Amino acid sequence: MRSSSWMSLAVVPLLLCLACSPESELPGEDSVSSQSSELVVSGGSMLSARYQHTATLLANGKVLVAGGGTPSGSYATTELYDPATATSVSGPSMLTARRYHTATRLQDGTVLVVGGINSSVLSSAERYAPATNTWSAAASLPRISYGHSATLLTDGRVLVAGGVGIVTSAYLYTPSTNTWAATGSLNAGMMGQAAVRLADGRVLVAGGSNGMTSSSNHAEIWSPSTGAWTTVASMNTGRNGHTLQLLSNGKVLVTGYSTVAELYDPATNTWTNTGATAVQHFSAPSVTRPDGTILMAGGSYNTMQVELFSPATSTWSTVGTLTQSRVDHPTVALPNGRVLFLGGTTYNAQGNMQALASIEVFDTSATCTPTTCAAQGKTCGTLSDGCGGTLACGTCGAGQVCSSSNVCTAAACTHNVCTTGSSLSKDCNSCTYSVCNRDPYCCTTAWDSICVSEANSWCVIAQPGCVVSQ
Repeated sequence: MRSSSWMSLAVVPLLLCLACSPESELPGEDSVSSQSSELVVSGGSMLSARYQHTATLLANGKVLVAGGGTPSGSYATTELYDPATATSVSGPSMLTARRYHTATRLQDGTVLVVGGINSSVLSSAERYAPATNTWSAAASLPRISYGHSATLLTDGRVLVAGGVGIVTSAYLYTPSTNTWAATGSLNAGMMGQAAVRLADGRVLVAGGSNGMTSSSNHAEIWSPSTGAWTTVASMNTGRNGHTLQLLSNGKVLVTGYSTVAELYDPATNTWTNTGATAVQHFSAPSVTRPDGTILMAGGSYNTMQVELFSPATSTWSTVGTLTQSRVDHPTVALPNGRVLFLGGTTYNAQGNMQALASIEVFDTSATCTPTTCAAQGKTCGTLSDGCGGTLACGTCGAGQVCSSSNVCTAAACTHNVCTTGSSLSKDCNSCTYSVCNRDPYCCTTAWDSICVSEANSWCVIAQPGCVVSQ
C-alpha cells in the first residue's frame, strides 16, 4: 500500500498551478541545428499525376515518363520531360495502358517496356524509339508478369527474372532478333526483388517476397556464361521496396526498408552492415550520381528527408528535404549531378491515396532559405527547415500533446481524475499535470486513491461529472 506523500507539500500555494497552464510553455524561438547548401527545388510538374510509372533518361538528355496511373486506373500516355527547362510535353501513347512495368534503356538508345498491369496482368512488351518518337510492339514475355526485375546485360540482352506469383522463371530478351528465350530458373521464387549487374557481368538479385514473407533476405547470382543461378549469402536484413547499387570498388550497396544499409562483396560472398540512414525509406529508389555517391529521398508517407551515401566513408548524411512526401516515385540521376524525383503517391487531407504530378530536383548549385515554425503553422516538436537543418518548435502546455502534425492538441484522459484506475497521462488536463508534477506515481504506475485525494485537494473540480477546470 502506498503511503501519502502530498501532505508535506500541502503548504505549496495553489498559485503554482499557473505554471501548469497552456500559456506557460509557449513554443520557443525557431532554432536551426544545421543548414546545408545542398537542397531540393521544384522541377515543375508532369502533365498528369501518376504513380507506378517509369522514368528513363534518354541519350538526348530528356526523360521518358511512361504509363503508371492513379488509384482509379492505368495510363497508356507518356511524357517527355526536359530537365533543362523543367517542362514536360506529351509523348506518343504506348500501345497498351500499363503500370508497375519495367523500362530498360537498351544499348541502341531505344527503351524496352515489359509487362505490368491494367485491368489484368500483362505479358506484352513494346519499344520506344527516340529517333522517330514512336512505339512499336515487341515480342511478348512468355508469361504474364509484374513485380519482376529487368537488367541490361553487357552483351545488350535483357534478363527478366521472377515476378507475380513468386515464380522461379527467368527469360532473356535479344533486341537484335526481338525474341525471348528461357534461361536457368531461380532456386527460390521471387517477386519485388532488387537486381543489379555486377562488375564481372553477372547479375545479383536480392530480397522481395518469397511466399513465406514479403521481406525476404534471400539472394542469388545469375551467370551469363552458364545461364544458371547460384544461391549466395543472405542479406542480414529482409527487405522489400529496396534497391541495389554497384559501387566503383565492385561491392554492392543495398538500401531501403530498413535504416541499416548493407554492402555485398562478391569476392568474399559476404554482406556487411554499413552506415545507417537517419530515417526509414521504403519504396524510395536510390540512384548513383556521377561522382559515385548514392542518393535517395522520401518513401513512406511521413518521410521527406533526402540522404546521401558516401562510399569513401560508408556514411549517410541528410542533405535536404522534399517539400512533398512521396512513395513509388521514379528517381533519375542526371549527368550534371542533379537528381529528379517524379510523381509518386501521397495521402490527401481526407486520408485517401493521391497520385502526384509534381517533380522535385536535388540540386547542389541552388541556394536555400530555411522555413520557420510559424510559416509552417507548427507549434511543437521538431521538423525540417527545408534546407537540411532542423527547427525546434517548442513544447505544449498542460492538457496538451504534440500531434503527429507538430501542432499542440488537447490530450484525452482514459478515465477521470475522481476515479481510481490505470495511470493517466500527465498532459491530459491541467489537474493531471499538477498532480503528476508532485506525485509521479500517478502517471507512471497507477491512479490510485491517493491520486484521487490529491486531485480533489489541488485541482478545481466541478461535480457532478468530475469536470476539471482548465
